[in-house]
Amino acid sequence: MNSAGRQADALPPTTLAISLRHLGTLPARPGPGWYLLATPIFLLTLLCMVGTSTLLGFSVDLIDGGGALPVLGGGAAGFGLLLGVVAALLLLETIGRASGGYLIISRVRRLSVDLRKDALAAALRAPVPEVMALGTGNLITRITQDIDTTVRITSFIGVRLVITTLMFPATILSLGLIHWSYLLVFLSVTLILIPGVRTVLRYIPQASNIVSSAEARRNNLLLDTIRGAQTLRILGLDRWAHTRMASSSWVAVQARADRAPIFTRILGLGFFAYGLLLLLTFLLGTWLVQQELLSPGAATAAVVLIVRMEVHLFNVMLFAGEIQTAITGLGRAVSLARIGGGVTHREEPENLEKPPEVKIKNLSYAYPGGAGLIQELSLVLDPGSTTALVGTSGAGKSTLAALLAGLLRPDGGKVWIGGVDTQQVSDNWIARQVTLLSQEVHLFAGPLRQDLQMAAPGAGDELLIDALTRVGLPPGGAHFSRWFPQDLDTPVGAGAEELAPEVAQQVALARILLRNPPVLILDEATSEAGSDSSRLLEQAAAVAAQGRTALVVAHRLDQAVSADRVILMEEGELLEDGTHEQLLAAGGRYAGLYQRWRQGGGEVGQV
Repeated sequence: MNSAGRQADALPPTTLAISLRHLGTLPARPGPGWYLLATPIFLLTLLCMVGTSTLLGFSVDLIDGGGALPVLGGGAAGFGLLLGVVAALLLLETIGRASGGYLIISRVRRLSVDLRKDALAAALRAPVPEVMALGTGNLITRITQDIDTTVRITSFIGVRLVITTLMFPATILSLGLIHWSYLLVFLSVTLILIPGVRTVLRYIPQASNIVSSAEARRNNLLLDTIRGAQTLRILGLDRWAHTRMASSSWVAVQARADRAPIFTRILGLGFFAYGLLLLLTFLLGTWLVQQELLSPGAATAAVVLIVRMEVHLFNVMLFAGEIQTAITGLGRAVSLARIGGGVTHREEPENLEKPPEVKIKNLSYAYPGGAGLIQELSLVLDPGSTTALVGTSGAGKSTLAALLAGLLRPDGGKVWIGGVDTQQVSDNWIARQVTLLSQEVHLFAGPLRQDLQMAAPGAGDELLIDALTRVGLPPGGAHFSRWFPQDLDTPVGAGAEELAPEVAQQVALARILLRNPPVLILDEATSEAGSDSSRLLEQAAAVAAQGRTALVVAHRLDQAVSADRVILMEEGELLEDGTHEQLLAAGGRYAGLYQRWRQGGGEVGQV
């Protein structure tokens, strides 16, 4: 297996047994009535298939003229009746296959709808760090492509697989009734094949999951590229983005190519098994006829049963890859539906009504495979205060913000919000108390009114307009008229005209006012604004921070000037702490940083 495709998936697929048990919990699971209807249909189809093969074989005795069949008799009349019975059985078999296929496909499609709902609901309620570790592309792949693939494959070969599963024991039983020695042939071929089949099948689940994981990573990069298209164009990184996408796509293609030889080996084993089984059955039948232990018709019936089973044998061998792909896709979707299922919490406290104290003690965090970024950090944010966090790029500011918002899990230490240990409550409770706004703003597709009401369901237009006015977007103003020509009915989000970055941030700040969280974290939320709009956006951010315990990851140092407190962070450590005036008077790193920033004209830069 190519090493490029061996990257571990953050959430491995469940086993087939677990997947089937989970499907059994969904509302659309097959009930007793479904099984009462499906069982006789498949058994009748199976009897027709075995009966057709057996009768065609025994017709040799009628053609030979020396034999007769029970009920049907012999001679030309008996042969005519036999053909009529065979035609009737073939018709019933066709009806049975169609009916069984309809039952399977309709049930699978209903289950897929339930599974999508289950997986999406689980992703929304699961611990945020676990969901973030998967990535958006991975989530989308599991909820859409993996389930769609499972439905497509099941619809195509589901009825074949069921009939094949029943056909093997039925064929063995029929051959045993013709003559017990045919059972020895089956046993011999099975014993020869078992070692090779076990060796090959051991690699299929791993290979299929590697393919799905590689495609999920490709989807993550695709989404990342689409989101950052404007930035990539501005920075002239188009070729770099294309190269990155091409590399990721090639890994997905290579993963599929690496999997192909496995199924080629399975198909080779299938050809070998069928050829050996047919040859041994023919030789045994010839010997039994010569020894007058079996009639020519009975021996022919045995051969016809094996020939008829060829299709079913190769249904398993030829579609082994598809079957495993469906099993893996189902397992990936079910694993998402079960994400966070083992997490339990005590009875949660009420929502905080006043700005709380935020206390951090001995907090540590390291990204996977890297050195510790934050080590033994302790900090207290006073209730209702605004603290500016400054430092050079890579100092750990955004990581600390994500830890406080519950987007990352600390490796050590504790975070208390209003005296509540955040490790003892759900992510939903944390999300209700803490809102993090970064420079990446998402607007939901639909009217502006609907997007704002996400933060305050049922809020009237007057309340929505008040929030927009407070963040600098009053109706009738130049910006509002330019970007929202239909007022609150103006479409935003996917499919609508893309808003200017500062306007999108103002809408996001208006949502904060509507939601009214007691703790607010602004992670460089005003860094996208140009110089003409920066002051307006910073004023809007200041309005949003009023009456809350706020932490501002400052990209522009004038945000630090207006803050109640300024903390300088470098390499995961808090080096300086005080008011803007105190730190300037101290003449330390912050004073030098501020001086360089002022000399640069107060332009946006990494601080």
